[in-house]
Amino acid sequence: MQQQNNTAQYTSIFILIAGISTVGLIVPRHETLPLGLAYFSAFFGYFWLCKFPPAQSATFTVGLASRLLLFIGLPMLSDDIYRFIWDGALIHHGMSPFAELPSTIATKEAMPSGLSYELYEKLNSKEYFAIYPPLNQFIFWLSAWLGDDIWLVSANVIRFFLLVGDLTTYFFIRKILKSSGHEVDRANWYWLNPLVILEGVGNLHFELLVVTFMVIGIYYFKQSSYWKSGIGFGLAIATKLLPLIYLPALLFRKDFKSGLTTTMIAGILGVVSFLPMIDAALIESMSSSLGLYFQKFEFNASIYFLLREIGFWVKGYNIIGTLGPALSIVTLFAILVMAWIGKKRQWSIEEIMLWSLTIYLALATTVHPWYIIPLIMLGVLTKYWFPIIWSLLIFVTYFGYTSTGFELSAGWLVLEYTVVLSVLIIETVKKSNAKNS
Repeated sequence: MQQQNNTAQYTSIFILIAGISTVGLIVPRHETLPLGLAYFSAFFGYFWLCKFPPAQSATFTVGLASRLLLFIGLPMLSDDIYRFIWDGALIHHGMSPFAELPSTIATKEAMPSGLSYELYEKLNSKEYFAIYPPLNQFIFWLSAWLGDDIWLVSANVIRFFLLVGDLTTYFFIRKILKSSGHEVDRANWYWLNPLVILEGVGNLHFELLVVTFMVIGIYYFKQSSYWKSGIGFGLAIATKLLPLIYLPALLFRKDFKSGLTTTMIAGILGVVSFLPMIDAALIESMSSSLGLYFQKFEFNASIYFLLREIGFWVKGYNIIGTLGPALSIVTLFAILVMAWIGKKRQWSIEEIMLWSLTIYLALATTVHPWYIIPLIMLGVLTKYWFPIIWSLLIFVTYFGYTSTGFELSAGWLVLEYTVVLSVLIIETVKKSNAKNS
């Protein structure tokens, strides 16, 4: 029996690593069938290893090896790396990525070293100013400086930071679970998750560092070390602006003084992080980029797509220009209400944050696969399964890519959100009944 268990575990390890390597290093994103088979196979291996975990050292090694293998090649699913290198090269030459459009620089007779027409052609946002905060831009600059025109070296410099972040996240998730009286092996559901590995170290999305700073903030908040918690959440805001949605949860969760201390430190640190590059160009470009995000971008949405269709029937055109900003206001109000409800019902800080992020994603106009990485971490801490299920199904958004563009069948979106919503409702009802019994 033991031998059979070992064989199943070794097989699962092989399937997980082989699937992740295939998606992250071999198959182009427009090759739907092999891409889907590889990812879902990896997810099967992941599920088996988490359900029947080997020794902790083995589990840790598998997760680390899966990440290190991705250092071999450039990202396969995302072309954001080329904008990272572009921004970093601009900073290296004393130019602001917040003031210079790539399309403008490309018209010059000679571009600075580190920039090239080959790199320019790979950008997915030639007409947009930089949207990444200064903390990210520092890493971009370092990657461009050390990479010196070798894109893989630049990518691996960024990967190093994300890998350190992932290791820190794994350590703090285990600490939080242990201090809360939960099984520390639940951390494997994050550490081995194929989406986390591929979209983080693989495709270089900075949600990974956001999660790192979030778990640090959560741990110290639960330990009543509010200034350390504030630093953690402040660094999360400095990495991506989205963690601002968690400030109401921090403010309301405990007594006013404790909440105010944490949110003030987080807010001040977030503002200070922008000071090295703050000028009129940064303010204008960030405002412009945020406006475009809410009024132009739409991808893998749920409620927004339903309302947009109603808009087509009523108005005869896409109403994103008014619907996007309106939904952002509704989101803010709903998050404030959720934070207040969480305080009244004495939910843990991570549970309030989980529902705050769920509200945001449900009403967003754009939900890329990497956007749910923080939700996966919060699901692990709160014992909610719907983020894990979502990490499986959200990969179907890659099925819309072709060699010439993108067009995703609505059927995939219906499948994704129907299953995720069903699991969410079932879990919520069960947990509510358990608390009332």
